[in-house]
Amino acid sequence: MATLLDDIHTWPLPVGTYMAGGTAVAIYLNHRVSVDIDLFTEKEFYCSSIIVPIGQRYVTTITNPAEKNTLTAMVANVRFSLFHYPYPLLKPLVNKPECNIGLASPEDIAAMKVVAITQRGSAKDFVGLHALIGAFGLPLDYLIVQVLKKYGVSGDYGYQIKRSLVYFDDAVRSLGDVTVMRNEKEVRLDRHEWTKIEEFFKSLVLGRYTPQAHNL
Repeated sequence: MATLLDDIHTWPLPVGTYMAGGTAVAIYLNHRVSVDIDLFTEKEFYCSSIIVPIGQRYVTTITNPAEKNTLTAMVANVRFSLFHYPYPLLKPLVNKPECNIGLASPEDIAAMKVVAITQRGSAKDFVGLHALIGAFGLPLDYLIVQVLKKYGVSGDYGYQIKRSLVYFDDAVRSLGDVTVMRNEKEVRLDRHEWTKIEEFFKSLVLGRYTPQAHNL
């Protein structure tokens, strides 16, 4: 994984490609273990022009048959994805020494997590959003405004966001997929920790907890 993140700037990716998803959040916060490389680009692309050169350097198995705009593969035993994502960035990309590709801003990743949760929230999405809100002080009303701005949806979508943030049935089914860092050790997310995350989002939606905004 570290080797891929170090070499990724040499891959034939569309200009402006960036990382988001769980690994990006983990690079920011080191809150959990993530073993996926999730990349996004506003530009359309043909999969073969990207994966063929990568496959000449690493053991690669393509896991989807799409011709363009959606690429998923196993590269050196790491899950890799690249998606055409035609939504504007809210803030400039962030450079980190752990990764030779720009990271989406915390606000952009949080907005993406919110939308993922409204569609069918996994435990990983809730864990990531919880960590981002806590670390960067992202108030719920501010997040909703960012989602509306990024995706061009109507104000009514804010109600759907609030409902989705307190619906946990789908997420509970995927608790076993989440590994978190605790006292510098990798451990599975347990039910006790998950219950605290549920209570966090209930308090957030009910207005009982408002994060302290940090230079937003």
